[in-house]
Order: sequence, then C-alpha cells, then structure tokens
Amino acid sequence: MTIEARRRHMHGCTEAAASLVFHTDIRLGQFGEVGQVLSELGRTERIHDLSTIKANPAFAIRWTCLSLMAIWQIVMDKGNRVQGLAGSAVSGIARFQLGYDAPDEAALRGAQRIDDYLRTAWGHVEDLYRGFEPWGLNKTREEIMDILNGLELPISELERIEIEADGIEDVDRRISLLQDAMDDVTHQLTRLLLGESSNELKPSGPIPAAGAFHSHLPGSTPITLQFIFPGQQLQGIFTLRQGLRDILEDRNPETHDEIVESLESINGIPVPLRRLKGLMTRQLWRLQDLRDGGGLGFTIELFFLALRRLSSASSSPQLKQDLYKGTFKVITSGWEKSRDPSGTQRILLNLLCDLIIQGRGIFSDFSYPADIVDMLLELVGHMIDGHGNAHPHIGSAIEELQNVDFGDCMDRDLRNKALQKLTSF
Repeated sequence: MTIEARRRHMHGCTEAAASLVFHTDIRLGQFGEVGQVLSELGRTERIHDLSTIKANPAFAIRWTCLSLMAIWQIVMDKGNRVQGLAGSAVSGIARFQLGYDAPDEAALRGAQRIDDYLRTAWGHVEDLYRGFEPWGLNKTREEIMDILNGLELPISELERIEIEADGIEDVDRRISLLQDAMDDVTHQLTRLLLGESSNELKPSGPIPAAGAFHSHLPGSTPITLQFIFPGQQLQGIFTLRQGLRDILEDRNPETHDEIVESLESINGIPVPLRRLKGLMTRQLWRLQDLRDGGGLGFTIELFFLALRRLSSASSSPQLKQDLYKGTFKVITSGWEKSRDPSGTQRILLNLLCDLIIQGRGIFSDFSYPADIVDMLLELVGHMIDGHGNAHPHIGSAIEELQNVDFGDCMDRDLRNKALQKLTSF
C-alpha cells in the first residue's frame, strides 16, 4: 500500500471504531487498552498541529473524542499511580500554609499563599517594566542606573518574596512526578490533545522570565493547562531581579544589555496570563479531583479545551453535536462513584463561572456548544444534589454569579439558569 492509502485506511479504522462506540452499545474498553494505539496514530498524523485539524476535520474530531474516552478510562482506574502522586502534590502544597490546619485546609491556604506570591511578584515586574518606558530608545548606562535607583522598592520586594518562597521547588518536583505519571499511563494523549500548550519542568539553573511561561491555546484568554509549576514561574522572575541588582551594583557588566532586553520581553507575555487569579488554587482542586474524584473534573476540563482546539474543524454540525454529546455522556458516567467530590465540584463550578463571566479564567471568552453547556449544568446539579450542597464553595459560586455586572456577563441566560439550578437545593 502507498503511504496515502495507509493513511486513508487508518482514518477509516478510526472513524469505524468511533461509529461503533457512539452509535451502538459497544464501549471503548471492549477494544482493550487503546490509549497507546491512539497516541501513536495521533503523533503519526501530527494531530497536535492545527493544520491537521483543518485538513482532516472528520478524523480529528473522532480521534479527539476517542482519546478523551481512553483518558477517562485510564484515569478512572484505581490501580494507576496518578491518584497517589496527586495526593503527594497536595501534601507538598500544604507545607506552604501558615499555622496548623487539617490537611486539605492547609493545602488550600498553601495554594492561596503561592497565588499571592505569583500575583505580587508579577505586579512588581510590571512596575519595573513601566519604569523603563518609553521602550525603543537607546538608553545610556547612566540613564539605566538612574531608572533602577528609582525602582529600588519593587526589586527589594522581589528579594523578600524569593526568601519567603524558599522550598517551593519541592512543589514543582511533586507536580512534575505527577505529570510524568500522567504521560506514562495515558501514553501522552493529554499532551497531544492540548497541542503545544503542555507545560514541563525545565532543568535547574537560571530561567529567563519569558521562558518560564508557555501559552499556545487559541483564544483571547491564554493559559497553560493542566499542570503549572509555580516555582519555575517565580524563578524566571527572580532571575530578572538578580540581573537588575547586578546592574545596580555593577556586577557582570557583560550581561547588562541582556537583562534589560529580558525585562522588555515581558511585554510579549499576554496580559491575561500575568493577571489571572488563583492559578495555584485551581490547580489544587485539579489535584484533589485526581486524588479523590477519579479525575472526572480533570477529564471534563480536557474535553472543553479539546472543543476549543476543534473549533477550526469545518465539519457537519450534526456530526459534531452527536460526537461531542456522546463523549460527554461517557466521560461523566459514574460520577456518583467519587468518594469525595469536593475538588471535582470546585472544578465544575469554576468552569461554569468562566463560561458566564468575561475574562474570568481559562474557559472564558469562547462560545461552546449550547447543548454541551446545558449538559454541564445538569451534571453540576446532579453532583450537588447527590453529594450534598453544604460545601462553602457552592455558596461562593452563587454569590459571584449574583454580583457579576451585566456588562461582564457573556451569557445572561446561562447565568440565570445556573443560579436557578444552584439555589434550588
């Protein structure tokens, strides 16, 4: 067979398997463990490239839906290493809390503290950037020294954060071990689904500030998902801070121009990526969901991100609707088996609020299929009704939706339906 004939044959097999799964009682698991086959096929067909989605939309959609099912099937398996490593990562985050609390309460406080470091550090970096405006002018060494002398406060504050955040590398290490395990058990399907937006822990050593962030998701609210490394992000900022201190104290003069250029490159990192709040807190919920909820929330996030990537696929609307609805039904079946769904509930409520409020988070500013959003809302209602509605995060979501300005509301009808659903229990 020619290469092109083999490709058509592979596409035909994929589409036939998808038809059997979506239109009969056959489950993907009856084919065996197909994650590796789908992963190899995805790499061969360069599914991570958006041009593949545009050129072969029917194949891309079916491959994506089957891969989401395979990931759900793998992550839900209680025998894999993901659950234990997710618990280890939660414990690592708990070490950053102040005082003594129950383990998950300590982890929440630790995540909030790390979020505060990230938010505050970025604020100081933006102060430093503005201090050098206007850019594009050839500033003399004396002018640079004068500017930096007037920016002593943000530089000193970054030094304070660096001291307080000592040991955060352990959080990165634990998250990296979890990601390695996820790559292993899913045969890197999660990376292929996200295209080029996957993040990874870089080797130790100085990291440029712009190089500590990675963002390739299409849309106006870019962010890396699903695992972030807060220590690596802070290290990029601290490398910049050290370079500016070197200029002030006339150390390593050969690197001074490079440091100033590095500060200028900060403007290339999208503003939403620098200013989204609660990245570590949201990651904590993801870890708790993998530890206790069988990865339901993790898989649903993947599903919505995959739909975003598939938006460029020009295929039959009916085909998309059938495959998307069928996939969502499969990956949300068995939701009631979660032994502690609080992390999962938080993920789904956060996703729902993102869909409603403009610029709020990684799922905002994009129009998802109405049928899928309705199914998400129904699932949230079932989980709250089935597992109890006394959790404070439910009240927080209700309060946020009640207080949002209409001008910031992307979908007022969805907001009203969500509030009706959440307040009916």
